[in-house]
Amino acid sequence: MSSACEYKNPIIPGFAPDPSVVFVNGTFYLVNSSFHIFPGLPIYASQDLKDWKHIGNAINRPEQIDLSKSCIDSFGIAPGITLIAAEGHLAPSIRYHKGTFYIVCTNSVSDGTNLTTQNFYVTTKNIMSDVWSDPIFFEFKGIDPSLFFDDDDRAYAHGSYRPGPVYDPQCAIRQVELDIATGKALSETKEIWKGYLGKDDAEGPHIYKKDGWYYLLTAEGGTFEEHQVDMARSRDIWGPYESCPSNPILTAYGTDEYVQHTGHGDLFQDGLGKWWITCLGVRKENGRFPLGRETFLAPVEWVTDGWPVIEHPRMSFQRHALLASPDQQLPHESSPRVEDVYIRDANLADYTFSKDNKTVTLLARSTDLFAPTGSTTFLGKRQRSLDCTVTTSLQWDSTSSTTGLSEAGLTVYKEDFRHISIYYNHALSKICFRRFHKFHGGATIMEFEIEPASISKIDFRIQASAMEYKFSFRVGTDDWVDAGSADTSEMTGIDFTGTIFGVFASSQEGKEGDLVVMSCVDVV
Repeated sequence: MSSACEYKNPIIPGFAPDPSVVFVNGTFYLVNSSFHIFPGLPIYASQDLKDWKHIGNAINRPEQIDLSKSCIDSFGIAPGITLIAAEGHLAPSIRYHKGTFYIVCTNSVSDGTNLTTQNFYVTTKNIMSDVWSDPIFFEFKGIDPSLFFDDDDRAYAHGSYRPGPVYDPQCAIRQVELDIATGKALSETKEIWKGYLGKDDAEGPHIYKKDGWYYLLTAEGGTFEEHQVDMARSRDIWGPYESCPSNPILTAYGTDEYVQHTGHGDLFQDGLGKWWITCLGVRKENGRFPLGRETFLAPVEWVTDGWPVIEHPRMSFQRHALLASPDQQLPHESSPRVEDVYIRDANLADYTFSKDNKTVTLLARSTDLFAPTGSTTFLGKRQRSLDCTVTTSLQWDSTSSTTGLSEAGLTVYKEDFRHISIYYNHALSKICFRRFHKFHGGATIMEFEIEPASISKIDFRIQASAMEYKFSFRVGTDDWVDAGSADTSEMTGIDFTGTIFGVFASSQEGKEGDLVVMSCVDVV
């Protein structure tokens, strides 16, 4: 029997851009971009498209790929408008073929001047195991790769690409046939579509085969206000591709929809053949969207002329749907550390967790939150809700040597360009509240006197809402003290990532090695 089901968006909230989905044996698997954050490429699973569980991360060993130079770049894209572009793992696609899961992705590397891209895929036969292969790299100069396995088992990679001596992010869609076992090219890399807009900015391609047609889905118009999803089709995988007469088939541009910036979609079917799309979007609250790009779901119908019609993603909607029974059940509990994130390459030996996973001992390093490269002593979680309270405790041990400690505390972090923190400054013996925005005057700091001799622990708290972050602290059993606040517009911008709550510690230059005990971030 078919019954109306209610679906709620976003299905993956908070720092969850560029979604890609595959449906295998009754279970949906979804992957997002992660940029400069480790572990990379978070994977979620659902059996009803409503409840999603974070089951693992495809890049979960530091030795898989080097993220140490996943820098943050900035570009002027219009008068008075600066794009803050995070490098690292961007725009993955997840696919399944003959018992193997594939995640294909770009690792974008920058030294602040020169940008290079490394395209690769990782594989697993048991996605629930969270054990993924080392990367298989393949030659492709562009970004946003996807895979398509044809009926004859040939494998094709397509992405956003412009040939030339220097990589240019403004691109057309190009394709190459691969030996999927080795990553070796079996054909030339050829342009297959310039995109609907014809502005050389077609990105995020995916190919599907339906009714004898190869359908090519793309993202265009940038990933902000003018973002859109377009489609073309051909009888041959190499083209020529004809544009859908109703392009764009999805966009929020020029509308007053609550969900804006919609684009970068991936089509998929459920167990009874119904079609859906996941795409990225932002929830605009008075112009603010600090959580960044999130993952949304919408139904898709195919009309009689062979083109899809996509509903705009709503915060809630109903659809009559029947989903096939899954072959396996999702685990009741994921790893207790699956949500943890670190900045760039993580020195995992610098983090020692208690048996109950409630506290962590951090080894302070001189690489702090301002560092553009390398590993920072930081342990965080993505902000998943606009309204939440975040707490941690700095456990004080007067017998421990902290002569080299610089600071330790709690932060809401986007990247080294923007972070807002409340922390204990060891050299000053003061609590400090710091707002930092590279393009808004740098750092502003407020200081609060405390009595070091009376300290047993220091609690830090962030109270988040759609409009602001409020920061406070308390020493021992004292009452909470307001330290300051920040408008969420400071964490909103033309950028790729979302906000992260994290504990951090840093040491004075040349005095690394102090241990700092903090409770793991608690978000309610």
